[in-house]
Amino acid sequence: MLLEMRDIRKSFSGVQVLRGVDFSLKAGEIHALVGHNGAGKSTLMKVLGGNYADYDGEVRLDGEEVRLGAPRDALQRGVAIIYQDFSLVPDLTVAENIALGREPRGRLSGTIAYGRLRDRSKQEAERLGIALPMDMPVRRLGVGAQQMTEIVRACSQDVRILVMDEPTARLAPAERELLFATMRRMAAEQQVGIVYISHFLDEVRRLADRITIMRDGAVVETGAGSSYTVDSLAKLLVGHEIVASLRPTQAGGAADGAREALNVRGLSIHGRPPIDLSIRRGEIVGLAGLVGSGRTRFARALIGDVRSAGRVEVGGRLMKRRNPERATRYGLVLTPEDRKASGLALTSSVEANIVASALGKLLATAGIVHPGSRARMALDMIQRFAIRPPARKKIVGQLSGGNAQKVLLARAVASRPKVMVLDQPTAGVDIGAKAELHNQIRLAAQQGAGILVISDDLDELLDLSDRIVVMTAGAMSGSFRKAELTRASLLANMSRLPGRA
Repeated sequence: MLLEMRDIRKSFSGVQVLRGVDFSLKAGEIHALVGHNGAGKSTLMKVLGGNYADYDGEVRLDGEEVRLGAPRDALQRGVAIIYQDFSLVPDLTVAENIALGREPRGRLSGTIAYGRLRDRSKQEAERLGIALPMDMPVRRLGVGAQQMTEIVRACSQDVRILVMDEPTARLAPAERELLFATMRRMAAEQQVGIVYISHFLDEVRRLADRITIMRDGAVVETGAGSSYTVDSLAKLLVGHEIVASLRPTQAGGAADGAREALNVRGLSIHGRPPIDLSIRRGEIVGLAGLVGSGRTRFARALIGDVRSAGRVEVGGRLMKRRNPERATRYGLVLTPEDRKASGLALTSSVEANIVASALGKLLATAGIVHPGSRARMALDMIQRFAIRPPARKKIVGQLSGGNAQKVLLARAVASRPKVMVLDQPTAGVDIGAKAELHNQIRLAAQQGAGILVISDDLDELLDLSDRIVVMTAGAMSGSFRKAELTRASLLANMSRLPGRA
């Protein structure tokens, strides 16, 4: 057995997070690790990665007991972890990121042999069957190429065990298939053992040789991937059947529902074709498109974070001199796709994050913010969104990914917006948290908000939306009632160029 973890226990401030976990991995195996946010998956893998030296239990590699007290210990043993939030250096090139920490020395003291560095990085990528633009700064890459850069960097260090945490959360379908092919090749040809953490249960079933399900810090079950269905996995994850989500009211079902929450006319971004879009109060509109289609740039242009020409009306009011702060005052809020980089203040409390957008609009009197109002709003949102732990002073960076995402959406809802633009609202969260977030999105619509949902998850768009608009190459290429679409037809429309049948 390549890896054996026996009776692993870990506590934080007296709270036991791992309760006697057993986990194993064979050479050449893809072993999926799934569980609700907060189930202990990431903590277990951080034990394996040497991030927590104070764990109890036994870790064996090739039958030999080892003590992984630091990340360097894990790397030296051939254990590499690719976390959901990339650790690449944006301003360095692909080649430089791959070679980071292993740069070949130049002829002169203190210099780097960049030619050798580039050639070696290229060879390491080609060995995995991955083609990357070696001279391009990482910040200019799409998410899929960044993921592949992380893989090459990890595997360039004689990796024997590769842990991948939510690797497909923001990948387009074609990029996912490339990643899966790469993983299978690494397992089969190089006998790398791969631990695959994902909330996409259909992918887990298709990809994994074995699946381990965790709940509340313990292993519920381990079995062959082919022995599970999506429904059986979902039930094991949450301990009960998933309760059916609230269904949306008929779009515009409220008395004033026919009025427009958002009216966009002739919005042009960097010379792209002008875009028209309207969303009624109480309506959920899905925005579908492949990665690079311009969806996120359009969302940022709405709030004035990207320069654009054209008209944006919120609740019938023309928004002049658009910028993010002014957009919030008009009642237009955006939850960005990257909660870590631009969504949340990770070193601040849950309360501070939740009330941030509502301070000026709801809580201030003559410029004074009343502490009691802050606390009441935070506690109301914590209860409404079932944020765990239910502690308003908890630092957001210490929450699980699903609970951090709940804080991000709670902040948007707390400001009582007329329009919410949600970019990848459930990326990287488990099936239970996704159902809860969907309920809250529907509830916000029922309370009168117009909502634009951008998602790579086609099933999510088809489930949530009253209608779906498709964006390709920076232009709106189609608008459909949900009943007109299937998953296959939606993907086909996303893949067509504007103006083509």
